[in-house]
Amino acid sequence: MTSGAGESFVADVDLEAWRRPLVPWLAGGVIALVAVIISAVADVIGVGVAILLVGAALAAPGAKLGAYCFRRHRRESPLLIDVEGVRLPTGQGPAFLPWDTLRQVVVDGPTLRFRLRAGVTPGTAGVTGLHRRDAWPVASGPGLPVDTRLFTGSRDEILDAVNRFSAGRVKASTG
Repeated sequence: MTSGAGESFVADVDLEAWRRPLVPWLAGGVIALVAVIISAVADVIGVGVAILLVGAALAAPGAKLGAYCFRRHRRESPLLIDVEGVRLPTGQGPAFLPWDTLRQVVVDGPTLRFRLRAGVTPGTAGVTGLHRRDAWPVASGPGLPVDTRLFTGSRDEILDAVNRFSAGRVKASTG
């Protein structure tokens, strides 16, 4: 059964899932900062060493936070599946893959990899978002990864939507 043209499946970005990995890094940075401040106040270390250690204590959490902001900004678009194809977020922005360009969806734990048919290129009619130098090698090789833990829809709901909207043309396989 093919769904109607007005229907679509949308898996929105799960903001809590994106924030979870940051908590240990930020907590570790705060603990290290407090330890350095206490050591400096207690005259265990000198002021110069304290300033150096404060910078070091904030560098790793700061880098992690910066990377989080960059990744989140690039992947803030939802996963959209409809009768035309799949719109999925990539590391460099959203991509669109019509059903005729998809070969299969490989299930690798919580990650789904959307694999392309042979002969599909970034210039293939209907394909968008694969012209970037990092997206095309992944799309044409192992497949564009979608971590289902970062969306509100479950892996099984997404697979069901792929099967339903592709009218069974795109099959899912494990590993």
